[in-house]
Amino acid sequence: MRTLRRIAPALALLVSPLAAAAQSTLVAERVDLDVIAKIRAEGFERSQIEPLAADLVDRIGPRLTGSPGMKQANEWTAETLRGWGLTNVQVAPWGEFGRGWERVAFAGRILEPFVQPLQAQPLAWTGSTRGRVTAPVVAIEASSATELIARYAGRLRGAVVLMQAPTPIAPEFDPFTRRFEPETLLQPPAPPRPPQQQQPQAGQAFAQRAALNQALDSLMRSEGAVASLRPSQWAYGVLRVGGGGSRNPREPEALPALVLSHDQYGQMWRNATRGVPVRVELEVQNRFHTADTKAYNTLADLPGTDLADQLVMIGAHLDSWHTGNGATDNAAGSIVMMEAMRILRAIGVQPRRTIRIALWSGEEQGLLGSNAWVRGNEALWPRISAYLNLDNGTGRIRGIWNQSNEAATGIFEQLLWPFRDLGYVAVRHGNTGGTDHLAFDRVGVPGFNFIQDPIEYGLRSHHSNVDSYERLVLDDLRQAAVIVAATAYHLAMRDELMPRKRAASDR
Repeated sequence: MRTLRRIAPALALLVSPLAAAAQSTLVAERVDLDVIAKIRAEGFERSQIEPLAADLVDRIGPRLTGSPGMKQANEWTAETLRGWGLTNVQVAPWGEFGRGWERVAFAGRILEPFVQPLQAQPLAWTGSTRGRVTAPVVAIEASSATELIARYAGRLRGAVVLMQAPTPIAPEFDPFTRRFEPETLLQPPAPPRPPQQQQPQAGQAFAQRAALNQALDSLMRSEGAVASLRPSQWAYGVLRVGGGGSRNPREPEALPALVLSHDQYGQMWRNATRGVPVRVELEVQNRFHTADTKAYNTLADLPGTDLADQLVMIGAHLDSWHTGNGATDNAAGSIVMMEAMRILRAIGVQPRRTIRIALWSGEEQGLLGSNAWVRGNEALWPRISAYLNLDNGTGRIRGIWNQSNEAATGIFEQLLWPFRDLGYVAVRHGNTGGTDHLAFDRVGVPGFNFIQDPIEYGLRSHHSNVDSYERLVLDDLRQAAVIVAATAYHLAMRDELMPRKRAASDR
């Protein structure tokens, strides 16, 4: 066994400024280069990333929590992990989610002022039309519930409603960053920003808008509106779609609601507000599921040896929105974590701690699956060394956030140093949010999210109708799986648990 015990000189040109404060940690870690060589060989020469992506993205497709696609994904991941020889494989319920929903069919076109296909997709948990309907379009221009009633009472029966004025999206003049430059990742941390105080005007505007939306929904229901339309937040025909109705099976189904392409919505809005007649034809078919209102996570273990009662966890969210196939958000993270487990199992390592994979549901509705699992397993918190998460698209791993855990910086710098040739750069000090590592971090369990090249993640793909297999960069995902496998293995082999953050009173 070759181990790397003192690598501080080699890191001098690479590490972030914070690493200098952790030199004592840098000389204490052990990096098994023989295991890393085996991980690389398995991950690059016998990779299963491509078939895993084909199964999850092309065959199973969208995985809205509570939908038949999500159920199929849970079953497929469990079957696949079990087939690789992992243990304690389970599709575990985490609690009540509410009624399920799936998109069945949609067809639509603009009839006036000229015929064109309607570029739209339904919001999740919204209802269906009564077959194919033809309806005039009414644009809502009101700043209060009082003004809404005064201007539109009696005008919405049988209408399709444009809910709001579109926000302008300027043409793209400047290039976007697709991959991080090393100097960007090596910049010293920015000073923490003071907490922002919410301006009273902002709170009033939010409350006023909420009251207006509630009044508009009530008016549409009472008058018998056909459906509502909202503009996509992204341009160029990309439909960025989320939820729009209630999951509570005791509440009425929401009226049909669609997100329309930004350009087409703007066209309809301008015509309708100028007095040019706009008429559409549409048919929306959605289906609700109430037989099982629970939701599920998939979990599996690579058993440990002398420290088997302790855990190193890796994970990603398996659920997605419904309009695309959930490729970069987050089939990418899910198959990377599955591939990391396969690699470790295939090369026959015996980690000291148990390595557990968790593929979460309900992430898109607020980290529901991971939060519920963490809350339901409080007895495990002292025995979870760390949780590693991947959820920022298809880009290769370029580093990891230390989540303001200064003691973790030097550990990660040493464990990840052997991957400089694969594009790994640095540990970044600070916090990143929006995904499942927060469920662990919030309760004091070390939770970390890897830094990935952005590629198209914040521009085109995630939460959109174009989030397809074609948006995946398979070579980047192979790199990510190798790095995750090596990181998880070495954390599982440490003598000590990953250090916890110091309490605020101790800093």
